[in-house]
Amino acid sequence: MIISNKEKGLILSGAVLVFLLLYYLLIIRPAFLKQSMLKKRILKAQQELDQMIKLSAEWEKFQKDKSRIKKIIAKRQKGFTLLSFLEGISREIGIHDKIQYMKPLSLTEQSGLSFKLVGMEIQLNGLSVDQLVRFLYKVECSDELINISRIKIQRHTTGNETSLRVILQVETYVPAQ
Repeated sequence: MIISNKEKGLILSGAVLVFLLLYYLLIIRPAFLKQSMLKKRILKAQQELDQMIKLSAEWEKFQKDKSRIKKIIAKRQKGFTLLSFLEGISREIGIHDKIQYMKPLSLTEQSGLSFKLVGMEIQLNGLSVDQLVRFLYKVECSDELINISRIKIQRHTTGNETSLRVILQVETYVPAQ
């Protein structure tokens, strides 16, 4: 059987087409898939790196805050207690007689920390707005790392006089024993 030049050309074209198809399926397509997979991995790794950088910055801020807290607590007078601090401020402002009660808060303990959170709840009756503002300012702006975590203010009217009934929850950190 003799194959004409035209048939040889068709066979050669078919062989080249089959070769190109096999080349695409076995070499080029897997390379593109691998490249796409690597791009996805790089993107994921970049996102993880960005998150690690963010967490690292947060950790550094946490460490600086912890160091600042340690310095503030170390500067406190020996025998510092939140109760005595609050009583001192109330005497200084002249509202000691308006304290109804002061009781310690039971806060959740976290073991393994060098500081523990302590709190007091204090109720004050018969305050003026000015007295309340001065008390809040003295507590929040003190150098003792004390903050007011909760406040409830009620207007109390007796006759012609209007005063405030205030319940505060005050917290601070102390060295853990």
